[in-house]
Amino acid sequence: MHVTPMERRYSFKRQNGASDEIRESVIPTKRQDFDKPCSRPTISPHELWKQLQQHMSSPLPECDAVFPWLHGYSTSAPPAYPNSISIVRSQPMPEGWIQNSGVLKCSLDPHEFLISWSSLGSSQFGKDDLLLRDLVCKELANNSLDMSHEDIEDAISLCLEYGVLPFLSSDGHAIEAYSINRKVGNSRAQSSRVPWKQPGSFRRFDLQAAKMLEMSSQIVVYCFHDEEAHRSCKDRCTRCHKLATVLSLALKFVQRNYSEDVQRESSISVLKYKSLEEFPTGLMGTPPMTVDSLNKSSPAQLVSPFDLVSFNNWDRDLLYREKLEVSKMSSATPVERTLSCWCGNSTDYQVYKLHAMDSKDTRTSKKRLAYYSAQNTIVGLSTLKYDSNDPTSADEELFNIPHTPRPWKFMIRCLEKASLPPLEKVMTCLGAVIRSPDLKSIELNFPSSGTITLGSLNINSIKIILNTCYVLYQVGNVTEYASLLYCSDGYTETTFLLVAYLIFLWDLPLEETLLKLHSKYERPFFLFPVDLQVLGHLQSLLRQFSPKRKENSSFYLTHGDTVLEPLEITPEMFSKIFLFRIPSESDFSSLKGPLPSRILPHLYLGSLEHAQCPSLLKKLGISHIVSVGENLSWAGPMSTRNRSVSSPSPINTEIITIKPRGSTVSGQHKDVDEQMFRSIDMFEQEGFKILRIANLGDNGKDTLTSQLEQILAFIDECYQNNRKVLVHCMVGVSRSATVCIAECMKRLECSVLRAYLFVRVRRLNIIIQPNLMFMYELLKWQEEQGSARTIDWPIICRSISELNNNYI
Repeated sequence: MHVTPMERRYSFKRQNGASDEIRESVIPTKRQDFDKPCSRPTISPHELWKQLQQHMSSPLPECDAVFPWLHGYSTSAPPAYPNSISIVRSQPMPEGWIQNSGVLKCSLDPHEFLISWSSLGSSQFGKDDLLLRDLVCKELANNSLDMSHEDIEDAISLCLEYGVLPFLSSDGHAIEAYSINRKVGNSRAQSSRVPWKQPGSFRRFDLQAAKMLEMSSQIVVYCFHDEEAHRSCKDRCTRCHKLATVLSLALKFVQRNYSEDVQRESSISVLKYKSLEEFPTGLMGTPPMTVDSLNKSSPAQLVSPFDLVSFNNWDRDLLYREKLEVSKMSSATPVERTLSCWCGNSTDYQVYKLHAMDSKDTRTSKKRLAYYSAQNTIVGLSTLKYDSNDPTSADEELFNIPHTPRPWKFMIRCLEKASLPPLEKVMTCLGAVIRSPDLKSIELNFPSSGTITLGSLNINSIKIILNTCYVLYQVGNVTEYASLLYCSDGYTETTFLLVAYLIFLWDLPLEETLLKLHSKYERPFFLFPVDLQVLGHLQSLLRQFSPKRKENSSFYLTHGDTVLEPLEITPEMFSKIFLFRIPSESDFSSLKGPLPSRILPHLYLGSLEHAQCPSLLKKLGISHIVSVGENLSWAGPMSTRNRSVSSPSPINTEIITIKPRGSTVSGQHKDVDEQMFRSIDMFEQEGFKILRIANLGDNGKDTLTSQLEQILAFIDECYQNNRKVLVHCMVGVSRSATVCIAECMKRLECSVLRAYLFVRVRRLNIIIQPNLMFMYELLKWQEEQGSARTIDWPIICRSISELNNNYI
């Protein structure tokens, strides 16, 4: 695996039950049966490309046709989906080739739709092939199915190699029958007999690859591992043939769960080709590439030829793209006017070090884009090409290269497991920067945000925090150098120290410091409740030593050994810290975050808590509010609970009733549940323009696209008038996140998956979780806007599931 500033993860996983040999490299089983005609039909690359184009240009089934069927395990026959096709890769590339290359568009891997032993909590099948053989024979007998001895042995062989069972992951009966703990991670503790309306059923992104296989009328199996076996219909690729057999078996087994007596037969073909030149360009997602494609011309080169080719294939490795997007979004920016202190992420640190090793000059100035800028992202990048004459030309497309007029000599890494450094070490760092200008850099570790509590504070720990701020200031005050605070994502772990330093530097209270950091310096940050509590008590002490105060400025300008003396805290100062309390009227005293997330210059995404704090919204310059399915206690034409307190004056109230798609209503509305209808209230109150959508829950059945045009028109009015809007629901992760994704699709002119990534990264420390139906609706809405579907539904779901599994 090659080294880049961001950790790569290849997506073709080996299951826990597979052998070590198989994990490292999949070697095709040698069988002397290539002279035996292949019993499977074959398909050429051009025929496959034509069918895939037809599939991608055909509209997705309507929501009411596929939901709630997509929500859970399959208990009924799949909905009709004309022209549907699934493409399955049987194995990665052989030794000497990059295993995550050789991937066709819309391609799935076996672990994404077959049940693994590890997910069932058992590896017993990998210890004894007799158990697996008995299982297959029993299931065949129970389902009155016939299969040749050779096919049975092929199915068992592939299952053993990949650590899977011959069942689709949507086969709830198999999971119940063979699971030890009846729970299968990622909120999968759902029984096949439990109604889909149970919590956890609305976000089964992990099932969608198997669901698509059930719906597909055509399935194509391929690989680039053994080209010889794919060149003639007389030959057969052993691994592709085995996987086709397992697929046929799994599809027949899942049909026992159907309430109807259905015998669906999907056509399973094997790809036949003579050479790579036979493949249309559009069909190839990531072409086969040798390991030489990972090589770089110099240590400072960030992007290899494979990196670029792989990046162009958005079907794969969204986790890597998320890391690239985070590194773009939170790249290093100065947090004070003298450019002597910067805050950034681990990529900034690594890139800066690589350039220093390569003697590249980083002092040139460059315009720094805000983290919410539509230009500061990878989602808008088109196809990138590798230029062998200028190998580093693509580096600045994917990364924000640090440009620092003052070299970073003092670097503080904030991480969760770090302890407070000894005071002597903190002061030694300052001395080293002052006295050893030729030293490349001085580095220090510091505890991350959320780890320093009130109970852990004593005179010594407070002195260390204070003097760390003092050293950060003095590095820029008495030298020509600068400091860098950094952590993995650029904001989560650094925020406590950053805010403490800025309170010290600016001599401002906590709340004003956060607003200035957000609005003027446009730096993403995230404070935990414990950070707000600790900083609330420390702020008076930090301000007491601020260089902004005249009594301190003359001392801080003194050169010589005086600079190296730590600031002292008296017992009286220490006692006063715990007497200070954050004012109860503070906007930040009860919030979690504490600010809503800025997604675009005009767009904020937040929770009901944020929306319930109009004074905070006004400080952020927010003038419009979209309430998605939630009511504000202080606003609304139908809300009178707090009118005596807030003295609202609603005007221009308009109520629009919207009927969900697919419902039929009689003229008298006698037999219609009123909850089926959405209403949109638009009104003005307390200086805000508010749009409220009623009767819209995050329940897997309420649709959103019927209201989307009105919501986006409301947001566009805000955008055209250069104003700001907050979109919120209860938590700010599903309903309101869906609206923000749609707005980004429109504003950035990008696909749903790219917009999802853009919003997800800028929601900062909160994982957005639109439910399955909302994401499906967005893909349908993309079709309706005339934008071609370039990434298929199961691929989108696989990407979301991969990201969620990395955090949940």
